[in-house]
Amino acid sequence: MFELLYPLVRAIQPFLAPVCFFFAWAFVAILAWGAWSAIAETLTRAKEMHEIPCSNCQFFTNDHRLKCTVHPRIANSEAAINCPDYCSKTQVLY
Repeated sequence: MFELLYPLVRAIQPFLAPVCFFFAWAFVAILAWGAWSAIAETLTRAKEMHEIPCSNCQFFTNDHRLKCTVHPRIANSEAAINCPDYCSKTQVLY
């Protein structure tokens, strides 16, 4: 059985090193691209999360049972980014 494979292995041996070299570097490139895209996605997500104004709002209670007295369902979520009832803690209400 192995006597039949020996000529085949000898025939592809000159091409084996470049093919393995290519696939090894392609694997490294795919790993680097995956790591880069994960880092970029994490930074994008962090930037989105820092746009949520709830922690600086007067109506934010910082209590896990009722986070916001005006809009409790959207408190600390992306939906609260453009909250119409946002009122800064430093702003005076009349």
